Amino acid sequence: NGELKPGLRTDVIYRAMWDNDKLTWLKNSQLPPSPGEQQQEGLAGAFSGYSHGVLLVGGGANFPGAKQNYTNGKFYSHEGINKKWRDEVYGLVNGHWQYMGKMKQPLGYGVSVSYGDEVFLIGGENAKGKPVSSVTSFTMRDGNLLIK
Repeated sequence: NGELKPGLRTDVIYRAMWDNDKLTWLKNSQLPPSPGEQQQEGLAGAFSGYSHGVLLVGGGANFPGAKQNYTNGKFYSHEGINKKWRDEVYGLVNGHWQYMGKMKQPLGYGVSVSYGDEVFLIGGENAKGKPVSSVTSFTMRDGNLLIK
């Protein structure tokens, strides 16, 4: 995801592919809305990586309602809206984003490292804005998301 302006994010995921000494940017389909929400507000500080060929994106933060504010002409679109840390995990399966499950806690702004077929989430910030030093991992197994 990218930030269009402070507090306003795109719901489209871009990924870079390095092949034959050339970097190519690919635009993927839009992330679906989080369960119980009408639209996807995009993500800042999300974790990401590949497991068994599935691109996983989880956690991060956004400002629910910022898109609607911007549409209504409020250009400081996140003003007055509380930042929300996310715990949803999405997977790019057969070219389409799917909701895969929830993390153990809302978390963002850490480091993601893919190793083998596991994505390690290192550190970050919790929903209270406090730093965490934990390490969690995502793995896809038989089409299901496992979180350790």
